[in-house]
Amino acid sequence: MRMAWLVVAGFLVFVLDACGGSDDVVACTGNGCVCNASTCACNDGVDCNATCGSLDCSVACNMMSKCSGDTDGALTIACNDSSECKGAGGDNSRVSCNESTKCDFKLGDTATVACNASSTCKIEVGDNSRIACGDSTTCTIKCDGDCLVACTGSSECAVTCGSVAATTCAPGVYACGPCQ
Repeated sequence: MRMAWLVVAGFLVFVLDACGGSDDVVACTGNGCVCNASTCACNDGVDCNATCGSLDCSVACNMMSKCSGDTDGALTIACNDSSECKGAGGDNSRVSCNESTKCDFKLGDTATVACNASSTCKIEVGDNSRIACGDSTTCTIKCDGDCLVACTGSSECAVTCGSVAATTCAPGVYACGPCQ
């Protein structure tokens, strides 16, 4: 009997720890949200919130879901299928906004962002970041340090460096800091 209680207690500690008992565990809320280690998928058109504490984590947002991803580590998120995605990530974050999605992110240094198709992107990035807006996207970019933004196709881009406009390096290429 004592052994059974120890097994049950050990299982409860494992389950409770996996549900976000500390900042070092990925937790995901929402009916369509499923996580496996540090990777979460949000599906079925529901609200989904992934919180990762200080861990690097990945989120895939699909099927018209509303997704949020937050971490002090690197956030990797793919926003697909007319979904709405927002959140905050630390240095080295990677964001991809595809199809007709809406994205709103605040990211750390050396972030990489790609907005494609007819996405609407509102992005704030740290130093040494790169943003690409293509096809018929609408991008509003704020750089808190040096960054480079490339706008191709029929995309519309507004780029600011803190409170001042970015430098136009070439047609469709904007920089905060040196043109690289």
